[in-house]
Formats: sequence, C-alpha cells, structure tokens
Amino acid sequence: MAVGWTLLLALAVTGAVAVGRRLHRYPGGMEFAFGGEHSAARHDLDTARNALRALERAAQRELSGAQAAARKAERIHRRRVSSAEADLAYLREPGRGSYLTEIQHLSLYQHILVADVPDEWPGDLPLDRIAIRCDHTPTASHIYLTGPDGRQYLLTYPVFELGEEYVRKFVLDVRNAIPAARTFQQDRPRLIRESEAELRRVLSDTTGRSEAGLPLDALAAGQAGDPRIPGARQDLDAARARWHALTGHRPR
Repeated sequence: MAVGWTLLLALAVTGAVAVGRRLHRYPGGMEFAFGGEHSAARHDLDTARNALRALERAAQRELSGAQAAARKAERIHRRRVSSAEADLAYLREPGRGSYLTEIQHLSLYQHILVADVPDEWPGDLPLDRIAIRCDHTPTASHIYLTGPDGRQYLLTYPVFELGEEYVRKFVLDVRNAIPAARTFQQDRPRLIRESEAELRRVLSDTTGRSEAGLPLDALAAGQAGDPRIPGARQDLDAARARWHALTGHRPR
C-alpha cells in the first residue's frame, strides 16, 4: 500500500512540474497553455522560438569548429617551436648524451666515458678526445685510457671478478663510439648555426596559424553580417507581442 501511495505521489509531483513548465512556456493561465482553441497561437510562438534556436545553434557549431581549428594550429606551432628550441639546447649543451653500456667503474654514454674510480681519475672523459685499449693475462684484464691531457690511466679486472670477454666487448663499444663522438663535435658549430636558423624560421612561420585564423575571422565577420539571426529574433519578438496581446502576459 505504501508503495502505491509513493508511486501516486511521484506521478503527482511529475505532473505538477510538467504543468508548471508549460505555464511558464505559455504564460497567461491554463486556458492559454492547454486550451485547444489557442493551439495556433502556441504553434506560432514555438515556430519562432525553434527557428531562432536552430540558427543560433548552427552558428555556434560553425564558430566552435573554426575556433578548434585555430587552437589546433596554435598547439602545432608551439610544439614545433618547442622542438626546435630543444634541438638547439641539446647542440649547445649536449651533456653526456644517451646511455650506452657499462662495466664496473666505467659507464659509456653517447659523448662521455664516465670513470667512477679513485680520486686521481678525471671523472667525465669526452669521447672525442680519448683513446682506449686493453690487454689480458691468464689472471686479469687491463684497460688503458689516455685522457684529453695525454695522461694515461690503468684499470685492472681480475678474471674472477669480470671475464675477459666482457672487458673486450666494452672496450670495443667505446672504440666504436669514439668516431661518432668526434664527428658530432666537429659538426657541432655547423649544426648549431643550422638549428638557430631553423628556430628563427619556425618562430617567424605563422602560415598555419594564419590559415587557420582566416576561416575564423571570415566566419565571425559573416555571422556578424548575417541577417538571419537578427531577423529570427525580430520574428520571435513579434510572436511574443502577439501572445502578449492575446493573454496580457509576455513570454520569455
């Protein structure tokens, strides 16, 4: 029984809300909001409302699409600028570069050999200015490094700590990385100039943004000069005036 009363109450509330909305939409009383003799007047008001709403929604969709295209063009331009700036920053300060491989005490990067050994070792050794070799005995492997200042360094790896094949492979990796590092350093001045020129070109290239902005500007100008929406507003004002003359109440 309680469920039945609850359902009836819910239906009553729903009906009251619907009636209230209709009275708000067609002000003037129940007769004008529901009466069959005034259906033509309601239709007249609805037609004017719907015509204006359709035009405004279509205009907003067009404008939103053009704005989205302009924002996308701006994002693309910012990404291109950021990429060019990152490329130039890397060339100016390449740092160690990408990590390649390591063995105990030595880590190989794209531009640097990092020595994590006692204090007399220099730490970061630029690959383009070093030399490396190794030799082996039955009990140990030896790595000989020549630094940029000509000083030589020795690292010894007992075979029970690190097998000869690992030392040979690491030294080979370093020796293969050295020519690439030298080429990079030789080319850096030219690459920096080219990267600076590319950044200037990207910064000054507003073609994409301009092309995306043209439809937006044209659309905004076209919508401002389009007589349909002002005309539809006038038609709605006229329909409201007719309803007001009929009922004494002006609808929104």
